[in-house]
Order: sequence, then C-alpha cells, then structure tokens
Amino acid sequence: MILYTMMPEELIFQQQQDAVPKERKIISKEGVSMEVESSGDGFQIVRLLSTDPVHYMDARWLPGSKISL
Repeated sequence: MILYTMMPEELIFQQQQDAVPKERKIISKEGVSMEVESSGDGFQIVRLLSTDPVHYMDARWLPGSKISL
C-alpha cells in the first residue's frame, strides 16, 4: 500500500509506547521548507516539505544531512 500524503507518519501510524520522541521543528532555509530535529552541533534534516522538485535533487537538502542556522 502506498500513501501519498504530507502528513507525518506519527499521525497515520501508531507509535510504540516506549519510543522517545525527539524535538522536531519546521524551518525554512534558503527558501526550502523542511522538518529538522536538533542534534549536538546544529540540526539534522528529517524531511523536505517543499513542492519544488529541484530542491529534492540538491544534495545539500538530503534527509540525514546536518545543517546550521
């Protein structure tokens, strides 16, 4: 089954009770909207929220990449 949605997976699928949620924020950097979570030396990209396909092809915005504000 494939779900085409911008809703976070936490709203669709139930989480385990013992899972510890991390602090996540929605930010915009250089015109690219993204969801990030705090890490020791900045932020780590969780997912892009942009509707521009060019942003998804840019290696700077790969999920898992570290960025700073």
